[in-house]
Amino acid sequence: MTRRLGQRPLPAPLARRARAALLLAGSFWLAACGNASWDGVDEAVVRRVAEDAGRHDTGPLFAGLEGDLLLFAFLWAGLLAGFAVGYFSRVLFVERAGAPAGRADGEGLRAD
Repeated sequence: MTRRLGQRPLPAPLARRARAALLLAGSFWLAACGNASWDGVDEAVVRRVAEDAGRHDTGPLFAGLEGDLLLFAFLWAGLLAGFAVGYFSRVLFVERAGAPAGRADGEGLRAD
């Protein structure tokens, strides 16, 4: 935050109290809104637009996977895909056809 000419900064204890008051007010506000319905985009927008268009819900794509199990499945899919992309990208960026990966002196590396 920039200071204007002639403006004195807040004393440190006052600034700490102001931050604590804001944090406390924010905590109370979140607690008061805790029972409110926080509909996601699927419920609030997509479902309404689909119903207006005459479409109906067909169910989830992965019917057996729910909650944390679905997140765990996506985690493993991402890990396996990342490993495959990383492993096979060496063929595109490092190795020459028919030659092993480059040595420490730089021989065997592609220059393009």
